[in-house]
Order: sequence, then C-alpha cells, then structure tokens
Amino acid sequence: MIKLIKKNLTYIPIILLTILLIVGYLVNKKNSYSKKNEIAIFAKQLNIRNEQIAKIQKNLLKEGKNINSLINEKYINFNKIFENKKLDEFIGNHLTKDYQKNKNLNQYLVTKYKTNDMLFNGNIGATATGYLDFFNNDQNLLMTTYDGVFAYSNIKNIENFKKIKSNLNDLINYDKFYFDFQYGIKDIFINKNVVYVSYIDEETKDCFDLKILSANININFLNFENFFKTSKCVEVNNGHGFWPHQGAGGRIFLADQDHILFTTGDFRNRPLAQNSQSDFGKIIKINLKSKKSKIVSIGHRNPQGLFYSKKFDFILSTEHGPKGGDEINLNHKPFDQIKNFGWPIASYGEHYHKNYSEKIIKEAPLNKNHKKFGFIEPIKYFDPSIGISEVKSINNEDNIFFIGAMGNEIKDMDLGLHLIELDKNHEKIIKHVFVPINERIRDIVVSKKKDIVILFLETTSSLLVFKK
Repeated sequence: MIKLIKKNLTYIPIILLTILLIVGYLVNKKNSYSKKNEIAIFAKQLNIRNEQIAKIQKNLLKEGKNINSLINEKYINFNKIFENKKLDEFIGNHLTKDYQKNKNLNQYLVTKYKTNDMLFNGNIGATATGYLDFFNNDQNLLMTTYDGVFAYSNIKNIENFKKIKSNLNDLINYDKFYFDFQYGIKDIFINKNVVYVSYIDEETKDCFDLKILSANININFLNFENFFKTSKCVEVNNGHGFWPHQGAGGRIFLADQDHILFTTGDFRNRPLAQNSQSDFGKIIKINLKSKKSKIVSIGHRNPQGLFYSKKFDFILSTEHGPKGGDEINLNHKPFDQIKNFGWPIASYGEHYHKNYSEKIIKEAPLNKNHKKFGFIEPIKYFDPSIGISEVKSINNEDNIFFIGAMGNEIKDMDLGLHLIELDKNHEKIIKHVFVPINERIRDIVVSKKKDIVILFLETTSSLLVFKK
C-alpha cells in the first residue's frame, strides 16, 4: 500500500504541472481574445472617425479647397522626439543578441521626428502615410502624403517641410483618391530632377488601373503630366474579386539611364498575374523617352518593395502574400528573359476564406512549392506574413538590405525593420536580423553615399533618421 502511494506521488507534480499549463493556456487565450476584441473595437471607432473626416474633405473638394490646408496651409512641421540614440537605447530589451553583434546596425545613430500635420492614411492602422525621396544631390527631401500633398525640406532641417503647390487635382478627379485608404499614391521616385509619382486611378466607372505622373522638380509648383498607364484597367466585378488595398504594387526604381522599373499588383483578380497580355501582377520596364513598356517578370501578387543592382545585375523585390506567404524574390540577369514567380499557382500562403468557388481554387491553387511547377522560388518567405514593404541596399556591395514591415503583431516580426545579408554571389540569405520598432514602416530612402537612411513610420506619422 505504501509503495502504491509513493508510486502515485511521483505523478502528482506532473498532474499539477499539466493543470497549470491548461489554466495558463485558457487565461492567455482569454487575454488574447480580449486584446483582439479591444483592437477590433478601436479599429471600428477609427474607421468611423475617418469616414467623418472624409465627408468633410469631400464637401471641401466641391468648393476647390482641401482639408489639409485647414490643418497647416504652408508647412508640414515635425517635432523632434529624440536625437542621436543607438537603436538599443530606445528599443530596449526587445533586441536580440543577433542585433547586438551586428555591426551594420550598430554603426547608426537614430533621430525621430513626429508630425500632426498629415491627415489621410494608407491603412486603418496608420495615422498618416507618406513617401520620400532625395533630390538636389541629397541636400533636399521631397515628401508626398497619401492623398497627394507635396512638400520639401533641407536635409539639415527636416523638422520643416514647406508645401509645394501642384496641378494634381486637375489630373486626378475621382473622389476615392482623396479620402479612401485603399487608393491614393503608391510611390515617388526622383531621377535627374524629375519626380515620378505612381497612383491608383479610376480609368472608367468601377474600373481601376495604375498610372505614373511626372514633373520637373520645382519648389514653387509641380506641373505634372501623364507619363504612363497600364494597358487596361481591372473591373471591380471581375468574377475573382477586387481589393486595391492589397493588390496595387506601384513601386518605381531606376533600371538604367533610359529606363525605370515599375511593379504592379493584381488587384485580387488573381489570374492576371499569369496572363502575359496583362500589365498586372508584373514587374515591367518603361522607356523614359518613348514610354513604351515590356514585361520583366510575371507571377507577382502585390510587390511592395523594389531594388535593382546595376553593379551586379539583379532585382530584389518584396511582395505581400495572402494569409501568410510574404516573399523576398531575387531575379538575376532580369532582362535576359521573362521569369515567373508563381502567383497564384504557387504560394506559401493561404486564401483568406475557405468558401471560394471551384473555379477560383482551380485558377489559384496556391501550391506549396514553386520549383516543382516551373517557377522561381522566393529566397525567403514569411508565414505568418509580416506586412512586408520597401527594400533598400545600405552598402556599396549591394548585399546588405533594410526591409520594412507593417502588420500589427511584433511577435510575428511585424512593425519593425528587417536586415538581411546575402552571400558574396548574391544568391541566398546568410543573415537575418529583426529590429522591433513597434511602428508600420511604409517607406525607406537611402542617400547616394549610404550614410543616411530615412524611414517613414505611418503608425504615428513619423520619420526615423539613421545616420552613420
């Protein structure tokens, strides 16, 4: 009897530990549900507020005015939050040992600026959305808001951006551009004193495309002209779906002195990405003089980041997957032949819903292998997704890159900065470090000397400036 009691006593700690684990799981599940519910309620409140502001903007636009001018007619002012800190000084204990050993991150001092002078955003989780680029030999910065307000500053005084008037309102006249977070500007890019601006446009009623405007840099007035548009538009009612918010692409980068590269998404009309007669779901090359385009690669869902290394002849791009499956894609000798990156035949993500028709599942099976079906494998994919955004080289050998992440969960490596390092042949990732900023990184720009990197943080409408 005593032996039996002793034998059973050995199981008591195991039983107690099991009970504690179950209770802990249930408590955590309850807390997790509570947090998600709280976030959902807040998102609804924010959405209502945004709709109220949108109505005000719509009424003002009818009178030829803009709500942004009521906030600050001449400037977008930033307040300095902190100056010349190392990353670990303001991020704290969340940094990993990989970061502490990484000289590529430790070489920077960081300064943060925040503004309340920007209004509309490109996501429900953002305060405001903006895009940046250097000009005047990196002495100045040009910034545009999501709804097309332009401003510039001197790099030595980025607390004060002076607004620049433009004729944008004459060229873009559909209402949703100015107050619906699913539309708006997608990127700006400056080359030889010319600024190129990509955006979603309503070509005809309920049919949307991607366009690029161009203008000579003029700090008094930007006189935009139509530069490029996709060959067709995507119908809202197309049998597959329509979601401009997660399907536009729109990034621009220089290919050579005569061409730019341009990314396009599929607007959720998935088969377009594999259709060689469509401009959507592609990376395309556009001649700056003739404005003619040709396809560089196909099978893209929503390319949010774009970089081309002229020195080593490769494209590094990032793109949003569906539910999971964000990708980093590498295309060596990209102009020799058209490469296929698989979407929507292959993806490491999943469809958002399970009740799609047999037709959609057949056209977009999302097979969990690219190479097996004749496609290019991503050099890295993220599941769960990180809300991947811009990618920029930060060294002269084009093997170390900053990549932004948006999303809303730090534990999933969202809301932060990713550093990746490629091997000497630029073929695979040999190092990956995540820096949790706790903000959605929408845009990244790097100076020609690679000594200044600026991030646009849309969670709080801030600039994070890295200086060597």
